[in-house]
Amino acid sequence: MADTSEIYKYFEPTVQHNTLALSNIHTLTSWGVGTAAGILGLTGWNGFIFFMANWVVISLLVLAVKCEGRPSVYFKASIMDVAGTPLLNTLLSYVLVWTLMHALVYIYD
Repeated sequence: MADTSEIYKYFEPTVQHNTLALSNIHTLTSWGVGTAAGILGLTGWNGFIFFMANWVVISLLVLAVKCEGRPSVYFKASIMDVAGTPLLNTLLSYVLVWTLMHALVYIYD
C-alpha cells in the first residue's frame, strides 16, 4: 500500500495550474524565438540550433526563477515536466512561426 505522504504530496489543481502556466511560457517564447529566427533569415539546421539554444536558456530560467531551483515542489516529474515534456509541441509552434515570418520578410528575394 502506498504511503499517505506520497498520495497527498501534490494537490492536483495546483499541479495543473503550474503545467498550464509553463505551457504558456513555452508557447509564447517559441513564438518570439520563431519570429526572431524568421526575421534573421535563419534556414535549415541554423534555425533548429537557434531553437535548441533558446530552449535551454528558457528552461534554465524557468527552473531558476519560477521554480526557485526546486522543480519537484511544483511538478510531479520534476525536470522532465519543465524541460522535456513540452518540447515537441513547442517545436511545432516554433517551426510554424519561423516559416511564416521568413516567408513574410523574404518573399521578394
